[in-house]
Amino acid sequence: MYSLEGKSAIVTGAARGLGEGIAQELARQGAAVTLIDILDDAGQALADRIVAEGGRAGYIACDIGSPKAVDAAVVQAADRFGTADILVNNAAIALPPTPVTELSDDDMARVLNINVIGAVRFCRATFGGFREKGGGAVINLSSVHQSHSLAGWTAYAASKGAIISMTRQLAAEWGAWNIRVNSVSPGAIDATMTREILDRDESGQMERDFRHMHALERLGKTEEVARTVAFLASDGAGFITGEDILVDGGLTKLCRL
Repeated sequence: MYSLEGKSAIVTGAARGLGEGIAQELARQGAAVTLIDILDDAGQALADRIVAEGGRAGYIACDIGSPKAVDAAVVQAADRFGTADILVNNAAIALPPTPVTELSDDDMARVLNINVIGAVRFCRATFGGFREKGGGAVINLSSVHQSHSLAGWTAYAASKGAIISMTRQLAAEWGAWNIRVNSVSPGAIDATMTREILDRDESGQMERDFRHMHALERLGKTEEVARTVAFLASDGAGFITGEDILVDGGLTKLCRL
């Protein structure tokens, strides 16, 4: 991978799952990583583990639903590791599968507030620092749900579609300051959110179905997403902006006739 030595990164939703893998990979590539989450024990344990392995990391508790908390976290991260060069908007929530006719306004708003507006808050809070440093890299985590639908996932799919549009918009607005903005859309990854869904089915049929949805006939690995994020954060992707990278094992290319 391309080195991230000397870079400072912020990863939201970093305490577990995809965020955990992304934070570890950025640290392995040399970045000093600020872990943002509300899972204090898991977040601090991950920071300690990265440091024990020779990396640089620190944990900050932050409710990304609060603009003031986001602004404070970005300042605290800069005080610790310097102004951010990299922002990874990974934090997200999902509802249990819910028909749209039963989806409440409050639940829809809660998903959008975390998954979309939370990412906007961190983009807004880091923009000034990126501009002063002469550039930066933002990677937003979307999902194949932004283009491929499953019944009951209206709120989550809407939020991930919004991430794609927001990414293109910010790439257009911020390119003049050498700030690159890209997104990554994973398929079914064997990480926290997918694993929680699959483990509800004791028969194992759902996992077999999930595997069959992918051309590669398997679930993705956290590190496969993390390495893609690390590449987009690096100088190796210096002329890539406004793009969505599918890390989906061919899910979106497979005909299901």
